[in-house]
Parts: sequence; C-alpha cells; structure tokens
Amino acid sequence: MSCNLTGYYQLPNHPVPQLVAFDALFNTAFMRKYTRYRTFEKFLTGSRFRIESQADFEALPEAKMDIFVQKATRFASWQEMLDFATDLYIHNKFSVPSSQD
Repeated sequence: MSCNLTGYYQLPNHPVPQLVAFDALFNTAFMRKYTRYRTFEKFLTGSRFRIESQADFEALPEAKMDIFVQKATRFASWQEMLDFATDLYIHNKFSVPSSQD
C-alpha cells in the first residue's frame, strides 16, 4: 500500500472543505498513541485490506473497517477515529496560543 489517501474536511476560516492528506491527520504521534501501528500505511497494511488507490479505500465497507479499528485502536469505529484525528489536526494546526495578560 503506497497510495496517498486524502479526505475533504471543513477547516476553520475556510468557506469550503479542504483536501487533507491522511498522513497529516494520522501522523506518527497520533498512530503511536492511539493504535498498534507507527504509521497509517502500516495500519492499512495490517488490516489486510487490498487498498491500492483512493477508490479502493472509499469502496471498503465501513463495517469491515470498524471491526479492524476496534481490534487495532482505542476507538470503537472508523468514524470515531476519523473524527478524533480531524479534531486534533484542526486544534494543532489552527489553535492560537493564549496570550497572558
């Protein structure tokens, strides 16, 4: 598996959803902390799903992905994992350091 997977996400201060690479959402720190894998690519390889393109990934039944996510991560479903990763990505990329008065 060596394709670059992406998704469209509504990011702060952007009027339309933006294309974000899964490698950015599921970075090494995220994968190490919340899964049994070091990278998203290894996560997909470990799933044994045949994913060679974006279309292959999008055609994967979500129920099958949910089962694998439950076994290999701290999440109950693929959607939960995706939502959590997206929230972290937005927080890390767009959070403004608080000023101290």
